[in-house]
Amino acid sequence: MTNAQLQRMAQAAAVISRVVGHDFRCYPPEAWNPQPATAIQQQMQDRARTTALLILHHDRGEPLCPYVNYDCCESQKIEALSDALSEVGLMVEDQTGWWSGVYEVSKEAAHVDSANEDKVLGDV
Repeated sequence: MTNAQLQRMAQAAAVISRVVGHDFRCYPPEAWNPQPATAIQQQMQDRARTTALLILHHDRGEPLCPYVNYDCCESQKIEALSDALSEVGLMVEDQTGWWSGVYEVSKEAAHVDSANEDKVLGDV
């Protein structure tokens, strides 16, 4: 792991900590190795291990859960974390309801998403 990657992980953790206001469990992707239950879960874990910056662990009832899991029905908290991460070029993606990945947002993907959003909103 490079020094730049470590700094970026620390930045992501600091943003999450500021928004959530509680301790939370996170792992560098290469250190995270849960036992998958299905082939789909294995594919998600493999993708996260190769592309995520950070893995967040959030069982139900943990302070981080309502900030990343839509099942907790607190969309304003999800939006708050999403907005804070996007300010530093990051995004969080809930995977199975108990873990999420924090990813770099590519400028190309952000441009495509923005263009699609404008098109969809223009149709309304």
